[in-house]
Amino acid sequence: MRLIQFVAVTVAVAGAFSVAHGADLVKRDGQHIELITDGISVAEADTIVATFDAAVEQWSEFWGLVNGETAGFHVQAYLMQDVERFAREGLIPPQVPDFPFGYTLGNQIWVRAQQSEYYTRHLVLHEGVHAFAYAYFDGGGATWFQEGTAELLATHRETADQVTVNTVPANREEVPFWGRFKRMNQSRQQQTVPTLASVLGYQPNLLGDVETYGWSWAAAMMMSRYPQYRPVLLGAARKGQLRGGPFNQVVRRGLSDQWPILEARWRVMCQDLDYGFDWSREQVDLSIGDPQWDGRPLRVKIAADRGWQSLGVRVPGGVTLRLGATGRVTLADQPKPWVSEPDGITFQYHRGRPLGQLLVSVLPNAINSSDETVQPLPIYSVAENTMLQVEQYSWLLFRVNDSVGQLDDNQGEYEVTVQLANRQP
Repeated sequence: MRLIQFVAVTVAVAGAFSVAHGADLVKRDGQHIELITDGISVAEADTIVATFDAAVEQWSEFWGLVNGETAGFHVQAYLMQDVERFAREGLIPPQVPDFPFGYTLGNQIWVRAQQSEYYTRHLVLHEGVHAFAYAYFDGGGATWFQEGTAELLATHRETADQVTVNTVPANREEVPFWGRFKRMNQSRQQQTVPTLASVLGYQPNLLGDVETYGWSWAAAMMMSRYPQYRPVLLGAARKGQLRGGPFNQVVRRGLSDQWPILEARWRVMCQDLDYGFDWSREQVDLSIGDPQWDGRPLRVKIAADRGWQSLGVRVPGGVTLRLGATGRVTLADQPKPWVSEPDGITFQYHRGRPLGQLLVSVLPNAINSSDETVQPLPIYSVAENTMLQVEQYSWLLFRVNDSVGQLDDNQGEYEVTVQLANRQP
């Protein structure tokens, strides 16, 4: 059994720990945070404080708390370059174990300073979310929920005049040393992406494992972005005092009629989640009420500026389909328009296939619930008179081949025809 490791574990302890601060420590105060730190500039400390205060307002809105309800929320944060110095000065209580990144105890948080200002801020926010959950929900729920929602509300973007949490990083340069997508890409390459059930089964551990943080974040993010699931995710926070199995039972009951679709969407999302992933383009329209295809020819249009798009029906197993495609799409307009037909542009490739090529995937309606890892999504190229065999009841998904972060300047659509070639005996 694989050991699941986590960067931080939050515990609720009555009362706060407080001692006098060393004279040369930097101390900065905000509305929701008192920051005590060593080894960073006053400017960086001020940025952390301002970011934290801006984030608390957005956490309140995310969880649907009423105006003013979180005005009194406040944490004492220790951001440490020299951890031993903080220990010597009595700024780390004896009940706090050794930790690699961050730890939360009641309304106090401890964070080790990181190699980038972004990742340091991220961890301060992450631990702040844990403190917030204990303050307003009496706990953080199961491990995936604790860590997933903390990652969700700590991943942020800063501009000159605004801080926004609950974002997907646009590129690696935006989030130096964050590392979630690097580890998730390694999982895809090694075919060890966990099933959604595996993620819900994560156990707490004080050791650091960025990959499991990433998949917990992905689960919380997916449930928050689809309107069918969001009420269940938000309602689960009110059960924060529950742990492990009992908490997950609450979530599973709330999603029982949607669980097959949730698992299917998880499989699709895990295929492509990366820098620049845009939920407004990547939500997949699936339903347990999708009709069974009656075998009559279908024509659908596949937009170049969206992710996977469903045929809209469930295709029965034991059939062979004949697919065809026509049309042109534009994939970029600088330095000049890149125009592609369904075969793609052979001088530019993405994931080993020509840019702009029309792709199809067969997504089974049923997933083996005993699997611990997700099978890679089978993907095929579509050309004129492409034959596709369907083994079991499935959805057919189509998309134009392009990076998830490069869809916003795409234009046009392909028209796809789907016909029954023959039915297998």
